[in-house]
Amino acid sequence: MITVHHLNNSRSQRVLWLLEELGLDYEIKFYQRDPKTMLAPLELLKVHPLGKSPVITDGELTVAESGNIVEYLLERYGADSG
Repeated sequence: MITVHHLNNSRSQRVLWLLEELGLDYEIKFYQRDPKTMLAPLELLKVHPLGKSPVITDGELTVAESGNIVEYLLERYGADSG
């Protein structure tokens, strides 16, 4: 199952939209920024070393940055993927 690692005030919405459009099952793991520093929590650093979001995990694969995620999802699960 695909997991979307969502950090508040990030670009995760576009990834969620695409997952819905493709009809894929997914789960969301929510993370909150520190309200003073706006930095990602340590839990997200375990998924992405810079604490960036959005990030997805699909099995053993981790994909970061919304453009890369969209490209991956379309290639792997899009209508022309076979």
